[in-house]
Parts: sequence; structure tokens; C-alpha cells
Amino acid sequence: KKMKNLYILFSFIVISCQPNKAEWETLILDENLSDWHIYQDSGLKSGWKVENEILIFDKISGLESGEEDASLISNKQYTSFEITFDWKIEKGGNSGFMWGVNEGEAYKYPYQTGPEIQIIDTQAYDAPQEIQGGEIEVNNVITDLVQKKHYLGALYGLFPPNNEIKPKTAGEWNNYHIKIDQANNKGSVKLNNILINEFPLGGELWEERVSMSKFSDTEEYPDFGKFKTGSICLQDHPGKAYFKNIRIREIN
Repeated sequence: KKMKNLYILFSFIVISCQPNKAEWETLILDENLSDWHIYQDSGLKSGWKVENEILIFDKISGLESGEEDASLISNKQYTSFEITFDWKIEKGGNSGFMWGVNEGEAYKYPYQTGPEIQIIDTQAYDAPQEIQGGEIEVNNVITDLVQKKHYLGALYGLFPPNNEIKPKTAGEWNNYHIKIDQANNKGSVKLNNILINEFPLGGELWEERVSMSKFSDTEEYPDFGKFKTGSICLQDHPGKAYFKNIRIREIN
């Protein structure tokens, strides 16, 4: 009986020490964008729609058109969470998922504050000229052929994916499961249920990688990665992009 009581006590302690997780929340409901809005939208921006519960970005990107950024961000702000969603892109396409995005007037783009998990057609690394978005995107691939900090599953510009990854090809659905745990200073990415990247969210290694990247430009990126709480974001970038089964739950 004494051993049984000790076991019950130990089990209670283990359970109590686990992070509290909320219920999964679906972010595309009833064929509309009620949980989202376009970044710094005054009512004139467009580019996103929902069809058959699939969220679609179907517009010439701001990078190509010169128009203001039309990335889609959540109305709700998150600190620690895990999110899962299916995505697909066109051949040569490029998109991304960000967190910790701040919509303040000091910024023009969500990536000035929010770190990004890259979504890209990996075949562009074999044929960079086929990437959509023109010279800027071609150079982003060509300069990254070795380090792969702009590759699929990378924390863009900072941490490349740490395993050989085998995504489904452009035009087919892939799945991301991303976890951002601020309390334990740890982020991770699974592609099609295989862990492909782990990284800190701050600290010495983070600062070292930032100092070696474009985000070290404090005039352009004065607050990159500094907001532990912020909106999540799907990027306005070259190529038509599709997202479905978007579910998120907070970690307390």
C-alpha cells in the first residue's frame, strides 16, 4: 500500500510538471478569414481567399509588384504554441511561416520582427533560374547552395534543417508541425512527421547566428526576433500558395 501511494504521488508530480496545453484550435472556419487579417491593412490590400476550407494566396507578390506587403497575420497573439498545417506551392514557389510578428508603425514587413520557417520548392536548388520572384530570389538560392539557411525547413538565414529531408514535390501537399516553446528556449520543425530542425529562440547561439545574417542590420531589423508574444503569419511571397488543416494550441 505504501509503494502504491508513493507511485500515485510520483505520478502526480510528473503530471504536474508537464507544460499545460490548451485544446487544439482550428484557424480556418466557415469558409472565411475571421481569425486573420492582412498585415497593416487599411482596407485596400488583398490576395487571400478561402475555397473548400483551403486558404489560398493568389496574387503577384509585393516583392515583384512593388506594392505594400500583404502577408496574412493572426488576429490573436501567441507566445508558446505548437501549430500544424498542410501546405503546397507552385513550381519555383516560395512562402513561409512566421511568429512573434509585430504590426507597429515602425515596421513595413512582418519579417522585420518575426523569424520565418522557410517554405520553398527545393528543386530550385538544382535549377535556381526556375525560382519565382526574379533576381532577388535567384540570388537567395545561389548564395545558399552550401549552407542551406534558405532551404525548406530552415529558420530563415539562421539555422538550416539538420536532416536530409524528402519533401513531396511542388503541387503536392506537405505537412509542417512547428513548436515554439519560449519557456524552454526551444523551437522545432517536423516535415511530414519527421523532425528536421531544432533551434534556440534566444541566447548566445541565437545572437551569434543573427550577427552572421542580414538581420544584424539594426537599421533594417532593429527588433528582429525580440517579441516573445506576437502574431503568427503566412507570407506574401512569389508563387501561388495553399494552406489547409491549420490547427494551433498554446503551451502555458
